[in-house]
Amino acid sequence: MFVLGHVGIGTRMLLGLRERLSIRWLVLGCLLPDLIDKPLFYGLLWTRGHPDALISGSRSVGHTGLFALALLALAFALRRPALWAVIAGVATHLGLDIGGELVAGATNDSSIWIAIFFPALGWRFPRAPFHSLVEHLRITAENLYVIAGEIVGGAILLRAWWLRRKVQSS
Repeated sequence: MFVLGHVGIGTRMLLGLRERLSIRWLVLGCLLPDLIDKPLFYGLLWTRGHPDALISGSRSVGHTGLFALALLALAFALRRPALWAVIAGVATHLGLDIGGELVAGATNDSSIWIAIFFPALGWRFPRAPFHSLVEHLRITAENLYVIAGEIVGGAILLRAWWLRRKVQSS
């Protein structure tokens, strides 16, 4: 739920590496953990009416170190540049989520570290501090880190779009 922040800031966190990566695959990587975990959590919530015993929040499989390591192993095995861009995007996603937790805090039950170090910290994922998509959106809209990240990420994307447009019209 931090789309502009994850894409705008995430694609800029890589400094000189960014120019060597496919932007499309990098953007996919920046969003991939949420594209996996949020539909998984909300699908279970919608079909069952309550969280699952294991998937108890919107940070699960896609937010794990195991997922990142699997992507890394795949990249080494297949040697595809697109996979390296996806991995870089996933790394920035996790970094921004960690930053959000460091700034805004989290309860022990909802910590991003539970997901990242799964299953080393136990056979469970972080519990969501919300019980519906509407409540998730409300809590997110009250989080200064998220608001600031969306504004900064949106401004970065707007500037990049403007510069590309300016170069194309020249």
